[in-house]
Amino acid sequence: MNRNGIASVGLLVALGAGLPGVGSAERFAGNSPEAVIFSDGFESGTLAAWNGDPTSGSGSITTSDAQSHTYFYRIPGTVAPAGGRPVLLWLHGDGGSGGGSFGSGFYPYTDPDGAIVVTPSGIGQTWTHAAGDLPGMPQDSQFLSLLIDQLIAEGVAGSTVDPARIYLGGVSRGAYMPYYLLQRPSTKTKLAAVAVNAGLLYCQAGDADCEADNSSPTHHDAPTPILHLHGTNDGAVSPPPTSTFHVPIDWNIDWRVFWPMKFWAGQHGCFGGDNSTGNDDGVLRETYLVGGNTAQVYDLTGWAPACAKYQLILVTNGGHVIGGQEGRIWAFLRSYLLGE
Repeated sequence: MNRNGIASVGLLVALGAGLPGVGSAERFAGNSPEAVIFSDGFESGTLAAWNGDPTSGSGSITTSDAQSHTYFYRIPGTVAPAGGRPVLLWLHGDGGSGGGSFGSGFYPYTDPDGAIVVTPSGIGQTWTHAAGDLPGMPQDSQFLSLLIDQLIAEGVAGSTVDPARIYLGGVSRGAYMPYYLLQRPSTKTKLAAVAVNAGLLYCQAGDADCEADNSSPTHHDAPTPILHLHGTNDGAVSPPPTSTFHVPIDWNIDWRVFWPMKFWAGQHGCFGGDNSTGNDDGVLRETYLVGGNTAQVYDLTGWAPACAKYQLILVTNGGHVIGGQEGRIWAFLRSYLLGE
């Protein structure tokens, strides 16, 4: 059940569907002055004409290996909600960083909700894929854990954060990280919802907090809603050739097994495992076009209405990272509160 008492969000996340903040993108359309707010990087004064000057900056956190990690933030000029501002932590892909204009595609959607966008940087422009702290490797998961704790305890630049509305997502290598943080004991109970755009899951040797083969009540107990976007022609992040999938992979069938979100779904009555009922294939909720390709939105409501919180967007012939989905992603994330 989401914060609005709506069990299924699959049919509500299209732009213009009436969700607060989503329709606000219209004011940035066309050749209006606001349409150029993304033209000059991380922050633009043109936004002030709409909702007041945003505040942006950066900070650093030192992990237990004495490594300094950097994050960037942007606080909109919109009035803060009474319970504190929502936060979207959005993670870059391989070779990227949290600086510059990264994350700016969310501003037309997060700004009306008064949400802070935080874009951390992984060490070496990448991320250590681990739920636990592996010796000799950058402690990226620890960094993100400390950052979340800091957001809750201190807010951002004088702005209070709503601890029930902290959302996490990313693209490519950054999109693997939500699956790790949903297993890490220090973070898995603190995320209201996550979004994965072209990411999967694997476990490194020695990572006791990670499980990628079977659904585990210890590793996959977090009830967090998950949105996963993937293109069928993604050559950079492909599913592993396990017995779960056909060899060669049949894209018309295999992505409907909801790997790896099925591990969490299975712990909450939303995935059976043997597909004896057919419910593990998911329910097609919506079809739309993205980049000239057909996107199909599936969820697991065949098991129960509350299983709408496990949602897969599969783009036929889509490549690596599905672009232009910021409004859809934010509409999914913002509809959930921690603990609901």
